[in-house]
Amino acid sequence: MKSSLLLIGVICSLLALSASAEECPFSGRRNLLQAGAPGAAPPAQQGGAPAPAAVGPRPVGKDVYGEPALDYDFYTTKCPTFLQIVKTEVAKAIAADSLTPAQLLRLFFHDCFVMGCDASLLLKSTKVNLAERDHPNNFTVDKFTVIDAIKAELEKACPGIVSCADILGAAAAEAVEQAGGPHIDLAFGRRDGLDSFALAAKTNLPGSTLKVVGLVENFANVGLNKTDMVVLSGGHTIGQARCSTFADRFAPGVKNPFPDTKFGEALQTYCTDGNTAGLDRRMTLDANSTTVFDNGYFRSIVAGRGILTSDHVLFTDPSTKPLVTLFAANQDAFFAAFKESMAKMGRIGVLTGTQGQIRKQCWVRNPVDITTTPDANMDFAPVSSEFCKPASCDATCASPTS
Repeated sequence: MKSSLLLIGVICSLLALSASAEECPFSGRRNLLQAGAPGAAPPAQQGGAPAPAAVGPRPVGKDVYGEPALDYDFYTTKCPTFLQIVKTEVAKAIAADSLTPAQLLRLFFHDCFVMGCDASLLLKSTKVNLAERDHPNNFTVDKFTVIDAIKAELEKACPGIVSCADILGAAAAEAVEQAGGPHIDLAFGRRDGLDSFALAAKTNLPGSTLKVVGLVENFANVGLNKTDMVVLSGGHTIGQARCSTFADRFAPGVKNPFPDTKFGEALQTYCTDGNTAGLDRRMTLDANSTTVFDNGYFRSIVAGRGILTSDHVLFTDPSTKPLVTLFAANQDAFFAAFKESMAKMGRIGVLTGTQGQIRKQCWVRNPVDITTTPDANMDFAPVSSEFCKPASCDATCASPTS
């Protein structure tokens, strides 16, 4: 495994070294994709998030399902204000942008699926290494600033105690709940990784054009099963997608693939308007509600309005159709399953004990003593390399919106 990661690191380093010494050209494309087409906006939310349900007592002790074991009491005495700080900062972010819950959930998902839940997604690229966050699969991942804000407050309250990996998990769980979803209890004790490689994001993240067999294989690679795949896909209830990510459904000569044909025709018009400009427009993945975490995503699929190929096939494949049908009819069943699968995802490839480190800032690794950690990739050491400056960017990509 070590040798594989080192090889990936060498390849990524060579790619990054071809960039200007003053800037990282890929940064401009990230901003362009986040800005969206001029005048394009996601559909308005239909109703606010429902009042949260009553929450029972938080679990205590070790998480018996994980290996290595995380702990529900990890911060009880070390940083008792941890969860309250997360709650406060997430609420501020949602008040400023109602799309925040989807982005925080996506941050956690994308981090865990690539090298485990170790906050490697948060590390910035350096001039000699292209990091995960700057691979095209992560161009539209956002709200890093919310994690930074939480970390800043935690460093005031409990310096050097709470890892960025645990912040990612707690923020995602809190965002789901504040959007109207279930209360999710996560165990903690994750530590932050030392490396981040862009090519790992290409290899490990599931694609939007995958069929059920491919999706099951992708999830199995990180220890999750078919049920987890369907359940976690339900997070799309607060998600959005660029038209470019489901352009395969409008290929020339392809019959309208949407069972709800009028919906498909309207969507094609929306996405192809202005030719390439339309491909950067956003569409909500839940046709019933946009920013409320509920079972509307499954109801949309059953109604023939699954946007992505990877959404649509969940209802057409006989091996996953029963679960989709169940969750579309029973929100409580979906919520109960989501809590379990979210916690299970949060155990993927965690670092604990003396592994990794607790970063002082989530976007940069702490200095590493090469004598005690000889295998560490020094491309991320602040003393040996500088961080990329954003590439020059015109008015169309200066202000990310998602």
